[in-house]
Amino acid sequence: MSASGTKKRPSFAQVKSAALRNIDKVLAHWLPNGKRVDGGKEYTAPNPTRTDKRAGSLKISISKGTWSDFATGDKGGDLIDLVRYIDGGTDVEACNKLADLLGVTADSAPAKPAPAKSKAPEWIAIQPIPAEAMNKCPVKHRQHGAPSKVWIYRDDKGQPLMALYRFDLAPDEDGKPKKVFAPLTWCKRSDGETTQWRWQGLPEPRPLLRRDELAMRTDAPVVLCEGEKAADAAADLMPNYVATCWPNGSNSWHKADLTPLKGRNVLLWPDNDASGTACMDAVAHKLREIGAGSVRVMALEVFKRKPTMENEGAGFAPDGQWDDGDDAADAAGKGWTAAHFAELERSGELFGAEEKTPAAEEPEHTPKAKAKPAAKRPAKSKNDLMPGGFRLTPEGVFYAGDDGEARPVCSPLEILARTRDDKGHNWGLLVEFDDPDGAKKRWNIPARTMTGDFGKDVLGPLVDMGLRLAGSRSGRNARNDLQSYLGGFDSAQRARLVTRLGWHDSAFLLPEQQVGAHSEHLHFYEAGSQLPPISEAGTLEQWQEQIGALCVGNHRLAFVVGVALAGPLLHMLGHESGGFHLYGDSSGGKTTHLQVAASIYGGPRLVRSWRSTDNALESIAAAHSDGLLVLDEIGMCDPRIIGETVYMLGNGTGKARANDRGQAGRQVQEWRLLFLSTGEKTLAQHMAEANKELKAGMEVRMLAVPADASKGLGMFDTLSGFEDAAALSDALKARVAKYYGTPLTAFLTALCEPDKRHAWSAILRRTLEGFIAKSLPASASGQA
Repeated sequence: MSASGTKKRPSFAQVKSAALRNIDKVLAHWLPNGKRVDGGKEYTAPNPTRTDKRAGSLKISISKGTWSDFATGDKGGDLIDLVRYIDGGTDVEACNKLADLLGVTADSAPAKPAPAKSKAPEWIAIQPIPAEAMNKCPVKHRQHGAPSKVWIYRDDKGQPLMALYRFDLAPDEDGKPKKVFAPLTWCKRSDGETTQWRWQGLPEPRPLLRRDELAMRTDAPVVLCEGEKAADAAADLMPNYVATCWPNGSNSWHKADLTPLKGRNVLLWPDNDASGTACMDAVAHKLREIGAGSVRVMALEVFKRKPTMENEGAGFAPDGQWDDGDDAADAAGKGWTAAHFAELERSGELFGAEEKTPAAEEPEHTPKAKAKPAAKRPAKSKNDLMPGGFRLTPEGVFYAGDDGEARPVCSPLEILARTRDDKGHNWGLLVEFDDPDGAKKRWNIPARTMTGDFGKDVLGPLVDMGLRLAGSRSGRNARNDLQSYLGGFDSAQRARLVTRLGWHDSAFLLPEQQVGAHSEHLHFYEAGSQLPPISEAGTLEQWQEQIGALCVGNHRLAFVVGVALAGPLLHMLGHESGGFHLYGDSSGGKTTHLQVAASIYGGPRLVRSWRSTDNALESIAAAHSDGLLVLDEIGMCDPRIIGETVYMLGNGTGKARANDRGQAGRQVQEWRLLFLSTGEKTLAQHMAEANKELKAGMEVRMLAVPADASKGLGMFDTLSGFEDAAALSDALKARVAKYYGTPLTAFLTALCEPDKRHAWSAILRRTLEGFIAKSLPASASGQA
């Protein structure tokens, strides 16, 4: 008991460790209707947060405690996170529940590791399987009997790696067909020379089906399905494609080796259900990450039509049947043929959007950051009018003239919206297309450029960005058609041009995405070279484990991360800009601390130098509005102007300037931000070198914080298991270059949750007022 009578609770680390040691007890308590799968490595159970009747999508790692539900996209890094997900509430409440269940107290001694159990002999798959072993491959399973189908997974050279058996069993109690899959590999015992066939799968990453065909047909597009039977049917329905899949269905896509699809044009064919959609969304993200040539998704709405054959040709009729869970095999069984798919591909109706956004909704209590969030698009309006004769397909823009023959104009170029600024000026068209490398490009074409030199002002920039004109026609004809396409397009959809990042009503605008809802789509305009390199790498869980965990117990690390996250809160509180200056010995780890703070927003490139003119710093500050500005080494700034520069940053307003005729120049820059600074000297000491006097307003706008933590470890309070402060600093530098940006997206997503901003603001105000009442003495200056 503490002096106040409050029972001291155990730490998160203590509870996390105890929960992992007792994972069976934890899972039996919160997920009692589950079972171990994948050789005992994982636990699966119905998800109690939704109406799950069967286990399958929610899985927990027995060794790590990490978990995910592939049907919804929810995931977490430990069992505390799992309990909070199931019961709701906060992490602290979840931690306390686990502590009560397991009897963990603040005084609990760290558990001694259990004596290692003698491991049973393991069987290791031999790859490839020798020919003599294949001749002795079992024809029956000891429990399920003869298979209904056997697939052989092969390597690039066609040599066998694994056999996968399918068994169609008697229907279950609901009358639904029941199927069982059993992988078979040729294995060698790890403690001897014994080899035999074993009913076990291959280690991760697992190969794709028909990898040998992928290696032979290097120019063929690929159709990727969720199962072997579907892939077989897709191979018949789409013979121009290589049809493939991965072993073990939708829940195991992340265990597959997808690298053979690098540079390939891939069509994803999901099963017609929520898990299929969620699975293929995740696969699409991974394929783009590894560099697939293009990624498209089958437009499942085409199956609402019934396939027919008319005059020996493929036709379609209304009232088609496409049931939940249907896949390529079901399409073949319902009369679809290769001729039907060829016709759909020719018309462009076969393909959905080239870049799908995740379909799974975020859980209400904890929005998760995504590795690489896609920029939000204006919603398409039914009132959009395509210019007469033009058609946009996945293959490009086409124009049909008086002769009715469609001729290509350019690669796919989509017009998203008409744009204008908040005063109704500067109208234009927001367009989007992919360059030859598959990178998505977006440009606002000012309307005034359409009336000038179209080739120079519009076509030139588009081609420079990667748009491809039709190569089979004269450049003049293609240019004229493109000008007619852009000039004749009409849309009811609007997008708002803005010149400032940060908060716009209830939405927060970042360089590449918009977080939160706004009455209109926002598009950042005339960003210039000072745009902050806000970006993401790794996952939120990786940042938490690799960087966030090292902030615990290290007060200055926790402080700079808190400052980084507080930038977006200034607007919600109505507060002004301000900064903090870490000063002290040059070898104390100050730059490392700045990089950790910057990792909330992006990579180490976000750390800027004080060595800028005050004019340049104004533009930099304006581009970082509602966020964090990180400035390293104050000694780089001229001591004659540093005081006024700090004053300017804290005031949030640049200087008004006149042009050479004495008239008002460009618009005065404005911002609202927090900034972090470092240097060997304080602001007062640096100004004294130029015989400049420190004013009280300057000191309040950039508070001095001693860098040394007085623990003999430089800026650190604890080494968190590292040999010394240098090793900890080096580890942090390496990690912030690999994991960054995701905390900001998660934080902003939580702040922008509908109907919760007022509640967040009230909580922030109460917290701040309580801190001021407790910490600020009555004799403090009015400027404090």
